[in-house]
Amino acid sequence: MDAKKLSEIVGGKLVGKNRPISGFHFDSREVKEGNVFIPIKGRRDGHKFTEDAFKRGASGVLFSQNVEIPPQKFGIFVPDTFKAFKEIALYRRRKFSGTVVGITGSVGKTTTKELVSKVLLEGGVRTYRNERSFNNELGVTYTLSNLPPNTDIYVQEIGTNSPGEVSQIREFVSPEVGIVTSVERAHMEKFKDFEELIEEKFSITEGLRFSIVPYKYRDFSKSFETLTFGRKGDVKLISFNTSSEGTDFEISVSGKRVKLFSPVPGFSVVNSSMVCGALLLILGLPLNLLDAVSSFSPPYLRMEICRFQEGVLINDSYNANPASFRNALEVLSKFPGKKVVIAGDMLELGEISREEHKKLGRLMNELGISEVIAYGEEVEEMVKEFKGEFYHFKVKEELLNFVSKYRFEGKAVLIKGSRANRLEEVAEIVKERFGR
Repeated sequence: MDAKKLSEIVGGKLVGKNRPISGFHFDSREVKEGNVFIPIKGRRDGHKFTEDAFKRGASGVLFSQNVEIPPQKFGIFVPDTFKAFKEIALYRRRKFSGTVVGITGSVGKTTTKELVSKVLLEGGVRTYRNERSFNNELGVTYTLSNLPPNTDIYVQEIGTNSPGEVSQIREFVSPEVGIVTSVERAHMEKFKDFEELIEEKFSITEGLRFSIVPYKYRDFSKSFETLTFGRKGDVKLISFNTSSEGTDFEISVSGKRVKLFSPVPGFSVVNSSMVCGALLLILGLPLNLLDAVSSFSPPYLRMEICRFQEGVLINDSYNANPASFRNALEVLSKFPGKKVVIAGDMLELGEISREEHKKLGRLMNELGISEVIAYGEEVEEMVKEFKGEFYHFKVKEELLNFVSKYRFEGKAVLIKGSRANRLEEVAEIVKERFGR
């Protein structure tokens, strides 16, 4: 694609030199040579960063207000840069002849997306996926706009915080296969009840040829063909044994038994592996591609196991809801030594928040957790139920200061909390303390 073709796609006015285009980005800090920078008006107006984008190698920009176009570069004037960005994405989708797989769910979207991609790539399938957790409208637009034309399978994670978001992105991405990894009580704040949340997740399946969903919720699927997974279904969990060293498990994929090992403790990779098995059935690919599970590492800040001479850190700080927190606590319980939880709030739970935090406090008692270092407002309900030693902070700096002096030697430490807690800052301090 070049600047002239791009101006036709977005219906804009080309200013400057016609140049080839290597890709698109909305973040000037991540612009690569030959990219087109697309300034978005959000909390800050992206037009303020066009100069920075050009310095980093951008060949051109879309713009809706006056910006300076350097010599040998180009700009394309459009009334609305984000609408134009979406036009680029829709153009890429219309031109794409491969298979699109959409993934949503309360827990495990990113892990499943990454495992599916690894399994397919190691099987020689040209696979493209969204970066990081780019699963909202802007992230999907960026991902689709950069879809390579020689791709066989495009895997897109789809997130939601309120009713209607999944169906909106589904219509935009137009997947052939829709996957629901799980349905749990997460991001409940903007939903009137749990059934409305279920309907939101399953809106990904509407009108699709195939879907892959948990057996328990199979009746909510709206696709023409539905494959199920779980303790029952087309892909069944036969056995499951997890320890501090990893997870041995066996699944049955349409009657064919497959024994697998994951170096990741807990249930998250097991769930994602069952989804992979179902997808291989749909795609007609051999089940031995699941061998890739044995070398799979989870995504950033998800069940990262850091082993030190004097203890262990389980960094699962990317996000938290009741189901993922329970899994993380079960994993922690498998490690020797005193067990410490650094817990942040589970946010966006709405009216069920107090009770869900209380349940976690009781579960910590059952699993023999020794100490809790809590941060936030909602966790107060957790520490009220917890019978061990605890420290509660509501100011981030006070938490960081405490952790920087706390003695971690001989302990297994779990860090878990919602994204807004930004507990990766705590994780870096813990790593430094253990590493001394």
